[in-house]
Amino acid sequence: MPKPVPISPPPDWPATTESRWAKPLSRLVLFLLTRYQVIGRENIPDPPFLLVSNHMSFFDIPAVNYPAPHGTVGFAARKYIGTKYEPLFRLYPVIWIEQFSADRGALRDAITVLEAGVPLGIAPEGTRSKVGALIQGRGGAAFVATRTGVPIVPACTWGTEKVLKHPRPKVIARYGKPFHLPAGRAKGDALEEYTERIMCAIAALLPEKYHGYYAGNPLIEEMRRIVT
Repeated sequence: MPKPVPISPPPDWPATTESRWAKPLSRLVLFLLTRYQVIGRENIPDPPFLLVSNHMSFFDIPAVNYPAPHGTVGFAARKYIGTKYEPLFRLYPVIWIEQFSADRGALRDAITVLEAGVPLGIAPEGTRSKVGALIQGRGGAAFVATRTGVPIVPACTWGTEKVLKHPRPKVIARYGKPFHLPAGRAKGDALEEYTERIMCAIAALLPEKYHGYYAGNPLIEEMRRIVT
């Protein structure tokens, strides 16, 4: 069992404690390396809320976080602690999580963040997609959302998978309208159902070629009517 790693910074700090370099560096990276566009910024509510997004590239992090006026606490895999990537993750407040496991400590920290009134960001897929489209979502986002009752803000990026591979590719960050899941202690089939709803909300904001695992899912149209 890995040793617990504390949130950096602690969950009771406001989201504005993100590094003073986070926004300037994000802006520099996005505007030097991409043709960046934001859609739906007006859909971002006052905190607390749960921001859920797809994940195809490390460049998703600045693309999704830069437009958010409040900043967010996010998740980062413990495997990056002690690597050359760790300082980049620490530009934003993060909860270190053990990937592909039921890391209850990290989920408790996530709930604490939201209860403190701070926005939280989760990529429900749990890892970067290697197929250039959505992969199956995991239950962490639905678990946290149902236990806190906060609004879920679906978001997505596309074009980030082309950064450093093509000269200044067009990168879009898009935010949908918030929605809620039923409050309670969802588990089992209910957790799977809510996870599918979250992932289809993200798919509803993406061009069809990025739907991946969820391509053709009829829930996408239902969620499109809710989040767009």
